[in-house]
Amino acid sequence: MKKTMAILTGVLLLLSLTACGPKGEPAVQQETAAPIPAATKAPKAETQAVRQVGAYAVVVNEGSRKDTYPYMVQTEHSTWLLAKDDLTLMGEETFYAGLADILQYVDADMADAQKALAGRIPAQIPPVEIRTDFCGKAEISQSTGAYYNSLANMIKLFHSWEMARESLLHEYVHYLTFHCAEKKTVIGFYTEAVAEYVSRILCENRMMRSMDPAQAYGPEMVAAMRAWGVWDETLGGPDYIKSALCESDAFARGLYDDVSYLCVGQFMFSRKADRRLPEHLDQLCYGEAASLALYLMETYGVDTFLDNWDLPGDKVAELYGLSETELLTAWSEWNAEQCEKLGIRMEFAAIREY
Repeated sequence: MKKTMAILTGVLLLLSLTACGPKGEPAVQQETAAPIPAATKAPKAETQAVRQVGAYAVVVNEGSRKDTYPYMVQTEHSTWLLAKDDLTLMGEETFYAGLADILQYVDADMADAQKALAGRIPAQIPPVEIRTDFCGKAEISQSTGAYYNSLANMIKLFHSWEMARESLLHEYVHYLTFHCAEKKTVIGFYTEAVAEYVSRILCENRMMRSMDPAQAYGPEMVAAMRAWGVWDETLGGPDYIKSALCESDAFARGLYDDVSYLCVGQFMFSRKADRRLPEHLDQLCYGEAASLALYLMETYGVDTFLDNWDLPGDKVAELYGLSETELLTAWSEWNAEQCEKLGIRMEFAAIREY
């Protein structure tokens, strides 16, 4: 049972691609808000670099929180505060090598996200603050790879650089839709569905695609995804649309019965054999939210979906003239049809022994 639960947890982490981290990160946490430190501004020309990381200079943080974050890096779209404890934990060479891997892609990826949301966000977007917290001092670090904190208006990265590369662009979309947009998303279905759709479907997401699939997923999981029909050899990883459809189908068929997961409403939930469709949209997992978003856009149009992203989950069905039960049932039937058409189906038999 312990091995099976570990596999289920791994699959949820992989395929739900979550908000917040590999797949699961609350968009908002109750962290004490603080004034944006001076470090979020571009460093002065006379600030001396202490190290060069790729094309970027690491400089001394002369703003607030400098005891915790003594160093910073400024890119076009982001301001990085680097934790002293993380440098000690990883060692400087390992820490900065991981940082360099992300920095070479981060501005291009963030520019893609801004372009994808053009007309729905301001033309000029301030750099987002990103803090490292690999030492896992925050409670949320135990269950997620990263999160965007709308109260303090910053992104925190947890666990490892690999998880940061996988989840950072999703969190950046939260920054754009929570903080920068005039019409803001709210916690629940819309904010996670939009973040998944933009970061994993509309954007190239170089950070995520640069990951070594064998290292990121493991050979057994790669073999399973190939068997399920969601692995794309040209991408060197899972096809996200197929993954979202496949995971949604797996929930409907009971493969996740009684398995607790973080849903888009930011609470833990589980399905039962007598009710495999949720009662509310905010009980969907991340992959299901992405699939539902695709269904709504295909059926009712992309603009109708995106133009109403400020709706709370319990108001979405009304927009389409349906009850939540009617909407979820219609989507589930559509999802099953897509899986059959594409020949994708998740099974656990191939990996139960690992």
